[in-house]
Amino acid sequence: MIFKNNIEILRQTDSQLAEALSSWSGPSRVEVVNTKKNIPSIRADNVSLHSLYDPEKEAEAWVKYYEDEINKAECLCVLGFGLGYHLLELCKVTESPVIIFEPNVDVLRKAFETANLTAILSRIRIIINNSMPVFQGRATVLQHKPSVALNRKYYDDIQAKLSVRETISSGLRILVVSPIYGGSLPVARYCSSALIKMGHTVELIDNSRFESALFYAKDISGNKNRYDSMLRHLTSFISEAVTARCETFRSDLVLSLAQAPLSAECLDELRQKNVTTAYWFVEDFRIMEYWKHIAATYDFFFTIQKERFFAELHNAGIKNYHYLPMAASPDVHKPLQLTEEEMKYYGSDLSFAGAGYYNRRHLMRGLIDLDFKIWGTDWDLNSDLAQCIQRGGAWIDTDETVKIFNASTININLHSSTYHKGINPFGDFLNPRTFEIMACGGFQLADRRPALEGLFETGEEIIVFDDLGDLRTKIRYYLDHPEERIRIAERGRQRVLKDHTYENRMAAMLEVIASKGLSRPLWPEQGENVEGLIEEAGRDSELGEYLSRFSGKKSITLSDVYEEISVSEGQISETEGIFMLMKEFAR
Repeated sequence: MIFKNNIEILRQTDSQLAEALSSWSGPSRVEVVNTKKNIPSIRADNVSLHSLYDPEKEAEAWVKYYEDEINKAECLCVLGFGLGYHLLELCKVTESPVIIFEPNVDVLRKAFETANLTAILSRIRIIINNSMPVFQGRATVLQHKPSVALNRKYYDDIQAKLSVRETISSGLRILVVSPIYGGSLPVARYCSSALIKMGHTVELIDNSRFESALFYAKDISGNKNRYDSMLRHLTSFISEAVTARCETFRSDLVLSLAQAPLSAECLDELRQKNVTTAYWFVEDFRIMEYWKHIAATYDFFFTIQKERFFAELHNAGIKNYHYLPMAASPDVHKPLQLTEEEMKYYGSDLSFAGAGYYNRRHLMRGLIDLDFKIWGTDWDLNSDLAQCIQRGGAWIDTDETVKIFNASTININLHSSTYHKGINPFGDFLNPRTFEIMACGGFQLADRRPALEGLFETGEEIIVFDDLGDLRTKIRYYLDHPEERIRIAERGRQRVLKDHTYENRMAAMLEVIASKGLSRPLWPEQGENVEGLIEEAGRDSELGEYLSRFSGKKSITLSDVYEEISVSEGQISETEGIFMLMKEFAR
């Protein structure tokens, strides 16, 4: 009965683990032993995991020992489960999230059979492998020392990963590399801004400065081979520049966005320097097939598509892939107070902002009798749609797009397809527009896509349509029901702000990287100009006089000073003591 009750509670929060414990039938090293207080303890490989006298009293003392850490904790990571005495006591004194790492399924099974854990199972998470779960806040580690002694190698690995996670939390040096042009160029800027907000030191390598050179190469080249040669040289130049900047910037991580022009040789050199590399492929893998050549060259490859793309990657022998959908940037995509003139210019009952792909040209002919404005490029100005196309099909920038989302009563969001006449029935990703319209507080009608599942609640946060007839019906309904339209738009906006910002995505990306273990590069310590330091301190000051012993060198590091002090004889001066203290802080 104890086991059944425990499993029923666990199943509500972790059905996979509940199934693993229920079906477990392997050999057990664990035996239950009775204590002098007549309550159970357990022993594994002749190691007692709890007191053989009074486990409950021992648990109280354990919590008391960690009292200061518990009171300050944002998230508690406990190493070892045992029978759970210490966990039951811990949950009495904290409301912080509790994550328990326990690799021994036989220990967990015995705990679930022996101890009534129903009071805590709904608020704790149990990890039985060496992966790092996603959680918020800084981790405070509490060791159940008998468990740690029993599984030293496992817990050394977990503590190393938690240490890396803390390193990430305390800030990384991240180089973000943009493409030369295209849809992922603004995404690179959004990622950079989000990472800065998260406390990281970030530099954006904005390759849009090379756009004119790229188009010049297209214009001047007489044939494809010549153009490809010039493109390789441009890529090589940019790659060398990124490698050089990595060295001076002392990067921990290089994040490239789709079509960022980095060569395989550049990535190999970064790998040799122990710089972690990641790539966010914010493209449709069926159309943009260059992923086949680059996915394996990065340490981490993030995608906006899952099942079918994952199968393709797996079949290609690639293992470093992870799902990361698109998002919005609330600093950019936000509700605006538009002027009357702006509302008149950008506003309409219906709008669409985007390129004139085949399926859009076909379906949107069925809306030309409505108050409908089309914004963007690649539309046929000689078609029936011409009356709806704004500014002759000119390109619109992000600022204007945000005004359109704000001014339109209904924003149409039809994902692109080059071969369907309407909705792509196999749509397995969401475009940025899905998130951006919502972040602006706009109402949208989007084509039904499987990719919406798990990201939004259809009918409550977003309304979908299945074909032109369904779209027209819903247009009329939501034009006639403004209160409902506004309510759904607000729900959608709140969901985006909570779950679908670029800060959410960058946090998820870094958690994945941390879970695999981030090895930070050992960049050489950078020196300071000796003469400059002496002048700044004052030549006659105690510090200036001390530094003058290094005047034969062009530059010095803290390590140079520490080494000099280490080999010197006699009593350490106050200045030397300060340098030694600085070295300790720098460790």
